[in-house]
Amino acid sequence: MDAVALAQRFGTPLVIYDLDTLDASIARITAAAERYGIEVSYAGKAFLCVAFARYLHERGIGIDVSSLGEFETARRADIPPEALTLHGCMKSDAEISLVVDGFVGRSVVDGCEELARTIERASSQQPAPILLRLNTGIAAATHRAIRTAGEASKFGIAPDAEPEALALLRRAQGRVRFLGLHAHLGSQIDDSAAFIEHALALVDAAARFTEAGFPVPHIVLGGGFVGDPEPILAACIPAMRDRAARHGIAFPSIGIEPGRAIVAAAAMTVLRIGAIKRTSQQRIAICDGGLYENPRHALYGATHPLRVLSTAGEASEPTLLCGRSCESDELGTYDLPLSLKAGDAIALLDTGAYTASMASTYNRFARPAVVAVRGDDVELWMRAESLDETVARDVRP
Repeated sequence: MDAVALAQRFGTPLVIYDLDTLDASIARITAAAERYGIEVSYAGKAFLCVAFARYLHERGIGIDVSSLGEFETARRADIPPEALTLHGCMKSDAEISLVVDGFVGRSVVDGCEELARTIERASSQQPAPILLRLNTGIAAATHRAIRTAGEASKFGIAPDAEPEALALLRRAQGRVRFLGLHAHLGSQIDDSAAFIEHALALVDAAARFTEAGFPVPHIVLGGGFVGDPEPILAACIPAMRDRAARHGIAFPSIGIEPGRAIVAAAAMTVLRIGAIKRTSQQRIAICDGGLYENPRHALYGATHPLRVLSTAGEASEPTLLCGRSCESDELGTYDLPLSLKAGDAIALLDTGAYTASMASTYNRFARPAVVAVRGDDVELWMRAESLDETVARDVRP
């Protein structure tokens, strides 16, 4: 399908998911998981809409939800509770009720306070199924904004808080069902050594919990894989088995939670150039995207490969690409054609993760449409916001 034609039909910015690429990513991850008997649950924060939630469920992949909004998306996609895992480092009473009342299959409990609140709200007649999220103290080599473990992280139960968590479990009187342990290093981690250390720390924790009277049937390693998880799993699983044998504990079943690895490469964002400017230092191209529809560059310096879609000419020069938000809104410096002009279309590639899901209405720009394509078939997954919707919550005095 011609991306320029789609942009004319749906407007820009426009996020386009290629379903063949998406299927290839899913097949690669599920094949690696099947090889080691691993459960796969998708990290919904990377990108989620009703159509995509249903698409994943049809392919046997669970979904992690971290808010009432993500849960409602999954509910409207008719995802059964047993396929849903509730996350979040500060769950509201309404979110805790999701697990207590059986609307999600399990909750990843992020701290002792949350564990106490869950126990208080649950009952022995319908115990709440939980995993305990630990902070293993391992700080992986990634940007601090997307690092979710280590001594400075807000996530998980630190080692010195484990005795309190165990005491709460002992006093729970059957109001929770302990399913195992969870930990997550962060995003974009391409370091087998860090994953191995992380995995072994979880096995060591499983030995401590088992010794304390709480055997660990399941361990979730989290996600953060840059691409194919096979090399990391090939390194982690044998090491985990060996460590479990040395501790004399049963080897738990294993789960992973890929997000970016499934969706990142499957999408591109089509944008229109709106202005070309020159300063004494550089040429600047301003497009109709930017901070409001993709804040990743502003948050942690992320850049995306760029393709020019609708201009000719081989001569080029380094050009700073900016968005139209009322910020510096820099998206990166690219070699762009000298013939580039207002109205031309470009595409930023690999925008399937943490773009549409992080889009905002900053400057009251409308959030973009999302479409899925396979060959000549096009399906609208999310329509662009209307101007009425951008002011719908305003109350007139």
